[in-house]
Amino acid sequence: MQVFEALKQAVKACADVVKWGAGIQEPARKGLAADLQAICTNCDAAYDAVLTRLVPIKNAFADPTALATELRAFATDGTTRANFKPDHLCGQVDQLLIRLSSNLDPLKYSIDCRRIDDVRQYLQRFGNFDGAIFQSYDELVAELDRIATQIQTSASDKEERSRYAQHVIQSFESDLRATQSAFRDAKTQTIDLI
Repeated sequence: MQVFEALKQAVKACADVVKWGAGIQEPARKGLAADLQAICTNCDAAYDAVLTRLVPIKNAFADPTALATELRAFATDGTTRANFKPDHLCGQVDQLLIRLSSNLDPLKYSIDCRRIDDVRQYLQRFGNFDGAIFQSYDELVAELDRIATQIQTSASDKEERSRYAQHVIQSFESDLRATQSAFRDAKTQTIDLI
């Protein structure tokens, strides 16, 4: 999913910029590092909840009928959809953007002035993911719902549709785990700044 790749790039770039220049405006830098860590922690927890919800689907891969039922349950699970976007993500990012724009906030002067625009751009991209995150999730569940229908209505290729569902779920899970790993790496990069 493209949204995952963009999220990974944004959080890595922010972590790289923040860790450069230790000692400059130390309290503001520590606050920024703490904010980035909170964002990473929220994303990690949100994605853990979604990965946990995938377990019943993966357990049903061998039984097409049970798989179709689990795919439909996942597609209609509003709690999982809500978990897919971390709580307060946009508010946290917006707050950082406001602080980086303020000439009165020491945060603006805590990172390399040549990189402030980079950080702003990455944070804006990060904040703009709100709709993209839900869109990517909605596209996934729509595809899973179509596969469930195909499994339930097809007499001959249930096994092939089940294998395709397995491929879609494994690909999604792989992307989600890679993004989660990027968040954990970014959190680790900034941990020494606090």
